Amino acid sequence: MQLRGIFAALTTPFDDSGELRLDLFERNLASYESTELAGYLVLGSSAEAIYLTTDEKRAVLRAAANVQKIKLAGTGEESLRATVEMTRYAASLGYAAAVVRTPHYYKKSMTPAALIGFYRDLADTSPIPIILYNIPPLTGIDLTLDATIALASHPNIVGLKESSGNTDKLVRLMAAGLPNFAVLVGGASTLYPSLCAGASGAILALAAAAPEACLAIENAYRAGNHARALAAQQAVLRACAAFEALSIAGLKGAVDVAGDGARYGGPPRKPQLPLTAAQKQALAEAFAGLRIAVPAS
Repeated sequence: MQLRGIFAALTTPFDDSGELRLDLFERNLASYESTELAGYLVLGSSAEAIYLTTDEKRAVLRAAANVQKIKLAGTGEESLRATVEMTRYAASLGYAAAVVRTPHYYKKSMTPAALIGFYRDLADTSPIPIILYNIPPLTGIDLTLDATIALASHPNIVGLKESSGNTDKLVRLMAAGLPNFAVLVGGASTLYPSLCAGASGAILALAAAAPEACLAIENAYRAGNHARALAAQQAVLRACAAFEALSIAGLKGAVDVAGDGARYGGPPRKPQLPLTAAQKQALAEAFAGLRIAVPAS
C-alpha cells in the first residue's frame, strides 16, 4: 500500500425516504474506478457514517470490498471496543487500512494522553494499519502536533488525515521528518500548498464530485508545472465554497451536478435538510464553471 495521491471521500446514497441505496453506491464506485484516483475512503465524514447503524456500515463496507483501487475504511467509533470491532471487520474484507477519527463526545476527557492511549491500544490489536483522522471542525477535538508525532512512532500507525486546515501545523509536522508516516490533507482548497509543504496526497470530499479537478492539481504539481497547479487550485475555490457552505447536502448535490448523471448524490439523511432549488442551481453554476476551467482529460 502506498498512501500517495488523491483519494475520494465517498458519499453514501439514500433515497428520498432515507433508505440506503447500495445499488447506487455500487454504480458510483464503477464510475470512480475509471478515473486516476489512488483509492477511496469508505465511511468517512462525507459518508454520513455517524448516521448509519452498525449493520448499514457493514453493508456499505461489503459493497466496496471488491474495488481495484486502494480502499480505506472509516472505522472510528466513540469507544475503543467498538472501534476495534469495526476495524477487524474491515480487515476481514480486505481493506488496506482503517481511518479512525478522534473520539469526541466526552470532550473534557479527550486529553492528549487519552487520545494517545486510544490509538496505541487500537494499533496494538488491529490486523491492518491505522491512519489517524483529525477533523476538529466536526469533532471539536484537535489532535496536537506533539500527540501526532508520538503516535507516528508506532509501527502500525502509518499516517494521518489532517483536516484541520492548519497549514502551520502541517509544515511543522512535515519538518519533523517522520519516517514511514504519510500525511494526507482533507481540504481541496489547500491541496496545492499542502503538496508543496510535503503532504503525500489528500483524501477529499471534492474528489467524490469532481475527481478530475483534484487530480489536475496533483498531476501538475508532480510534473513540476507549478503555474498550472496553482491555476487549477484557484479554479476549484469557487466550487469548494459553493458546496462546503451547505455541508453534506452540498457535497451530495455537487456529486449530482458534477457527474453528468454517472454518479448519484441524492439527499442527506435527516435531521439534515435537502437542498432547495435555488441552492441546487447555484451548485450547478459553480461546477459548470469548474468544468470549463479544469476540463476532464
